[in-house]
Amino acid sequence: MTPTTATHEITETLAASPNQKYWDIGLKCFNDGEVATTAIQRIWAAMAPPASLNVLASIVGSLYADTYWATTKMDRNKLALDLQASLGINPNDCQKAATFAFSKWYGLMVRANFSDAGAIPKLGSLTASPDVIANGKAALTVQQLIAMWNVYVWDPQPNLKNNCYGRAQSINIQEPIAKPILRMYYSDAGFNPPPTSWIQMFTFTGSSPVSDMQGTTPGPVPVGGRIANVDSFAFTPAGSGHYCMIAAVGTEFFTNNPLDTPGNWNSMEWLTNNGAAGWHNVDVPLGKDSLLKFYNQDSTPEHFAFEAHSAKVPAGTIISLGFADKQLAQTQPTQSVKIVKGYEVVGTEAEIPPHYTGDLRLSIDGKPLPADASVDVRLYWRIPPGHRNYLQAVDHLGDIRALNQRTEVHVPLGNFTFIGK
Repeated sequence: MTPTTATHEITETLAASPNQKYWDIGLKCFNDGEVATTAIQRIWAAMAPPASLNVLASIVGSLYADTYWATTKMDRNKLALDLQASLGINPNDCQKAATFAFSKWYGLMVRANFSDAGAIPKLGSLTASPDVIANGKAALTVQQLIAMWNVYVWDPQPNLKNNCYGRAQSINIQEPIAKPILRMYYSDAGFNPPPTSWIQMFTFTGSSPVSDMQGTTPGPVPVGGRIANVDSFAFTPAGSGHYCMIAAVGTEFFTNNPLDTPGNWNSMEWLTNNGAAGWHNVDVPLGKDSLLKFYNQDSTPEHFAFEAHSAKVPAGTIISLGFADKQLAQTQPTQSVKIVKGYEVVGTEAEIPPHYTGDLRLSIDGKPLPADASVDVRLYWRIPPGHRNYLQAVDHLGDIRALNQRTEVHVPLGNFTFIGK
């Protein structure tokens, strides 16, 4: 277990929202089975002037999250259309309000990294969640999991049933959450695994694919409350190796079913826009070489670039990136760097064939990594102008300069971080 303090701490005790009565109206509409457009009209009618379209969009967007979730992200266009149809307000104002509402996460959030404060798309590392936990043979209570809120807990033991957990915190939503549940999955270590590669995990008790979640005391999750799963999930790795593990939290407002539509873009959008799901791709090297799996899920060749970013690695260490696949290794030789500075980068890239699964080999040749050292391996999808996803990528990255200059953009598809101990 590695203690680490969060950069952006979200407190558990939050002041009551000045808009609480509007949230309560929205919740009553939801509980009464009324549709989102009816809730929009009822909340708007109750708002004292000057009424806030941003507040209205945020309330409806969060309480009716299942209505607006479009497989991989919240659909701001649908929310804007519902606002305009229900109120007759200027479409541009409705679009701005919907964009505002879905620019941060509402509900139960699983942190992507210690600095995650709920921005959507997520910022920083996408796959370093401290809320995805493997604790070997020892079971942990909810109270222990919450007490260790700012601690990485990752100690999987090969050939044994490991106790695994997920944590979450209620953020931005101003109503209690009554029905929090957790599902967990794992896959081979690497990047952008398609949904077909996810392996569902089951609880120790009852072999259920779902565990209830709660705080230090049972009952609905209060505003700002922190929770963890009651029943641990069993994870039995076949041998020593590295894995990706996924925790996906659901509520009465957001079901959060697993991604079921393959494709590079879909995987990226689900990863970066789903605040209720966290990935743990952080581990200690088990030897000199590590294999990381990557996937081109599309039916066309795609250009992937890999980078290994080393920090505080002992001088003289040689870090190499290369392809373990003969097909790619023949055209792309292994790239290496000898560490002489505190921060170094080595990269390699290739055009990846359609529907291709490959292995990237990372080699760390030198002294064991000290506790404060890391090698962060990143995958970028290089998308040129004219590509079918180019305009989406520019919008996702907010890269107006690339659009104006018609230059290539690099879309992150995930990372895997090796740390010392």
